[in-house]
Amino acid sequence: MSFVSFTFLFFFVVFISLFHIAARFDKNAVKIQQVLIFLASVVFYAFADIKFVPFIAYAIFLSYFAGRLSGMEGRKGKIVFAAFVVADLLPLLFFKYAPSGWKGQLLFPLGLSFFTFQSLSYIIDCRTKKVEAEKNPFMVALFISFFPVVSLGPIQRPGNLIPQLKTAHRFNYENAADGLKIFAWGAFKKFCVADALAVYVNHVYAPSGLSAQPAPALLLAIVFYSFQLYCDFSGYSDMAIGVSKYMGFDVGKNFDHPFLAVSVGDFWRRWHISLSTWLRDYVYIPLGGSRVALYRIYANLIITFLVSGIWHGSTWNFVIWGLLHGLYQCAGRAAKPVTEKIKTPDFIKIAVTFCLVSISLIFFRAETLSDVGMVIQGIARLPQNIGQFIAIKGQLGFKEALRAAFSIEGGFVNMVDRLITLAVFICASVATRNKSGLEIIKSKPVAVRWLAYYALCLLIIYFFNTGLVTNFIYSNF
Repeated sequence: MSFVSFTFLFFFVVFISLFHIAARFDKNAVKIQQVLIFLASVVFYAFADIKFVPFIAYAIFLSYFAGRLSGMEGRKGKIVFAAFVVADLLPLLFFKYAPSGWKGQLLFPLGLSFFTFQSLSYIIDCRTKKVEAEKNPFMVALFISFFPVVSLGPIQRPGNLIPQLKTAHRFNYENAADGLKIFAWGAFKKFCVADALAVYVNHVYAPSGLSAQPAPALLLAIVFYSFQLYCDFSGYSDMAIGVSKYMGFDVGKNFDHPFLAVSVGDFWRRWHISLSTWLRDYVYIPLGGSRVALYRIYANLIITFLVSGIWHGSTWNFVIWGLLHGLYQCAGRAAKPVTEKIKTPDFIKIAVTFCLVSISLIFFRAETLSDVGMVIQGIARLPQNIGQFIAIKGQLGFKEALRAAFSIEGGFVNMVDRLITLAVFICASVATRNKSGLEIIKSKPVAVRWLAYYALCLLIIYFFNTGLVTNFIYSNF
């Protein structure tokens, strides 16, 4: 069930009404709300495909028994723990690395990558005594299947979500209002920015014409894809955070202005935070983190980002993407003694970081390594394309030269729409760099606030009605 559907709207209105009514039963409020969350999670997940339910049920029961046996000591305890970790990973590894002949016949279970890591966090945290193993399997089921985050995160930790599931949540106007605002901002990012940019990106990256695309079009598509991916995924995260906030839950922040990062290391502290912190806590630190010799630190960084690449996909594109970010991190650490002495303006650091990240995302967007090669070859033709632009401008005028250089189909209106909404998003990102958007909007006069709300809603409706709505990119992972 997609957040961006009337089905979900009906589902959530019914659920939240019952959820808040249940809060009035003082003695049994927690139990009734827990049952409602569980039933809602089952309906939400099964709506995608009833065949997926056994996979999340498997993760739930495996996690429960792993938690119950987490107190085993000695060699036997380590073997049992390792067996549970491997068993938990098996479905994810199977679906990601099944023989290519099988993949066309297999449906990837909704949210498998996300709830597997959530399940692993429970198993590992129970083993390391960060949380106490739940005696009731129902609580484990609530934790792993919590419907706002089960599809695409943010990936939850048991120490954060389980205590919240054990308390009653009464209606709170501020939570509800903030939740709606966060959800609406996520919808703006998805419909008005990501899906609008996707049309151009898909046109340029189409396998049938990729080899013939001019360099300016490829460069613009690379930049557009960076914003498309960010707004698509962070848009979903905002919707999940908004739904949770309306219910009274805090599921954490998943993005924090990553394209305003001043280094690749800073970027990963801001991008897909729930995954990057998961990898830090469960891969990088257990490998030794930064407490070991320098060569080991570099190896740990490479391994951590290779795991990130493998988590995203089974093709060499994702492996190289992960390896590239690992190398970025190593280079950044090695150059730190020099870069700290050079006073470089932040805008230059931001621009360099954005370029490095965007280059890596060529591997993320291209379907094959062959396509990556075509993109690189196309960009290398830039001097030739500049000459063609000058020639076309002299013969047909600036407008036609621009159309040819950037491979613009049809009129310029759609491109102008994309650029305007992207500019609005960039301005909003800069404005909220040091202060949250919620704080800023609350500080404005009532008339200004409602004007902003109406404008945002009208933009969402306008782009939603264009019929350009696409699936969330990370649903493929």
